[in-house]
Amino acid sequence: MCGIAGMFQRNGGQPSLETVNKIGLTMTHRGPDNFGIEQHGKVVMAHNRLSLLDLSDAANQPFSNSRYSLIYNGEIYNFRQLREELIKKYGIEFVTTSDTEVLFHLLIHEGIDECLSKLQGMFAFAFYDEVEEILLLARDRMGIKPLYYYSENGSLYWASEIKALVKTLGLKPDPIRTLFSVNNMAEKSAEYTLFKNLWLLTPGSYLRIESKGEPKKIVYYDVVDEFDDVYYNHLNNQSSKDILTTFDGLFVDSVQKMLISDAPVGAFVSGGIDSSLISAVAAQFNSDIKLFTANIVGKYSEYEDVVRLSKHINKEVFAYEFQPQMMLRDWADVTYSYDCPIVIHVNSIPFSNVARLARDSNVKAVLTGEGADELFLGYPRIVAQRYSSIAAFPVNAVKSVYDLVPKLSNYLFPHSNTPVSFINKLVQGFEFQQLNDRANIKLNSLDKAHRKEQYLTINMLREHLITLLHRNDRMGMMSSIEARFPFLDEAIVKFAVNLPTKFKIGRTGRFGNLKHPFLIDKWIVRKMSEKYLPKQIVRKKKYGFPMYGHKYLRVNETFFRNGWIAESLGLSNDVQKYFLQTQDPYMIGKLASVEIFGRIFGFDHSTETVKQHIYDNAKIEMSGKTPVLDMSKIQRKASALWPVLLMCNQLMHEL
Repeated sequence: MCGIAGMFQRNGGQPSLETVNKIGLTMTHRGPDNFGIEQHGKVVMAHNRLSLLDLSDAANQPFSNSRYSLIYNGEIYNFRQLREELIKKYGIEFVTTSDTEVLFHLLIHEGIDECLSKLQGMFAFAFYDEVEEILLLARDRMGIKPLYYYSENGSLYWASEIKALVKTLGLKPDPIRTLFSVNNMAEKSAEYTLFKNLWLLTPGSYLRIESKGEPKKIVYYDVVDEFDDVYYNHLNNQSSKDILTTFDGLFVDSVQKMLISDAPVGAFVSGGIDSSLISAVAAQFNSDIKLFTANIVGKYSEYEDVVRLSKHINKEVFAYEFQPQMMLRDWADVTYSYDCPIVIHVNSIPFSNVARLARDSNVKAVLTGEGADELFLGYPRIVAQRYSSIAAFPVNAVKSVYDLVPKLSNYLFPHSNTPVSFINKLVQGFEFQQLNDRANIKLNSLDKAHRKEQYLTINMLREHLITLLHRNDRMGMMSSIEARFPFLDEAIVKFAVNLPTKFKIGRTGRFGNLKHPFLIDKWIVRKMSEKYLPKQIVRKKKYGFPMYGHKYLRVNETFFRNGWIAESLGLSNDVQKYFLQTQDPYMIGKLASVEIFGRIFGFDHSTETVKQHIYDNAKIEMSGKTPVLDMSKIQRKASALWPVLLMCNQLMHEL
């Protein structure tokens, strides 16, 4: 819900109402129901409202009295409970039924730290005390709601989206960070942006800004700290039946909480197990819920499973048929809304169309399945790590011989920390390395093998989940749609971080997935889903919303000519021609995404201009170059071989 923006003039001058007005109006798509802007002393606050709770004008923002002012983006799911507590403790007479007013009084009466410890939900807010001249900027635990800030010459600006600050303040992309975004750096970072001195407030933290002195960041939550030896051991000693009962209760409670709204609510469904499970449970509590999906026309379509779900829960499904060539049509518009190059999630493009479809159906909020794969290890490449010792056995056997001569071994098997790897980490401020160090200390009660797998959930929540939340926020808000995430409820996150991996990666006598045979990814989710979903969906392999993306893209010799990348690196036309002819088309496709971003945000080209450039210089090529594999034949042969390999693996562990 909503978009927030503001300015704190800390050097004694007056804040600019005009500047904040421009920043706010850039985000009208985040909240088309009302735009409010007010000045309170040294601060100007603006708010774009998407009305979901208390649709009356009384709940408009900024929400203020003679001393305090609040602008807020998000949903506090336990606000009714907190409201009752405030009435009993302080005798407050509420004038709205909104969660905004609850947050406002909670901050006034109990302070920022106590307030944040009690909130359940997703949020980003700015709270100003005009008497003390103190500004607080805060963000939720998982980083669901975004909040960016920029400081210059005593003025501090903030907004829900990068483009709002960049376009108003005239900021340009930093060439180094932008070029490194081809390696997924921009979408994964919890702190850095592609613009100098423009920062993303990290999840689980708040800024305290006073008239004098530097802004102070306080971390009030770190997902690493969710791990608790006592809770872990308690869950480890539970039976599978008891674990499933606990998870079922937590999940149903979460879905029910997130259906709260005074406006229509829907669900995004992909045909996969996570969104299907959410929809099946939600349908028990909301008979009017609508389902929305993207039908990626062609071999990537999962529409058949969406229809199967729709019939199973007896709810209508609305589908947007996305043709492969539509990527070229929407690429520029989506990049502008995305605030960074579309490198990881090119499926953001069809996603944006599903959001528009939901909005056209009068839905304002949707439930979506992000977080399940991170919490419960649903990615095949993660589960397949169980077999890494088998896969690496031939190499390790040879290497063990060469290790007898260390100099020769180091020459033939150089350390993986190459200069390129080092620079990648440096550009991102060693974010994930620092996370790993903290986690190793927190999880030191576990043996090395269990610690490594237990850490995977923490790592995925702070690395990959961030990219999904970025996608859902930008693509949803592009059409004024708020996404809600039942799997990211506070109690479920704590449960999952402490849940032993034996309940996440299960074993089976069936061959199952070729990528991790005889192992079940996301076991607890699949097992619980048997109660709610058809068998075909419960056992369905993860596809990850595939589409005809970067690897199918072909650009001609003039795509990069006189462009942002050529100018930033000083590349001649001959060099451009050479790398187009010799380099991996998939990497060229990712680089093309960086080029589009550079033209829009570096050159200030309009999206229409960039769109025409794409039409003139790129195409989606769906030729039959990729060999068609007889998967059934491969699976039959692999089924015969894997038991032998598994036995070898077991013997290696025992030895």
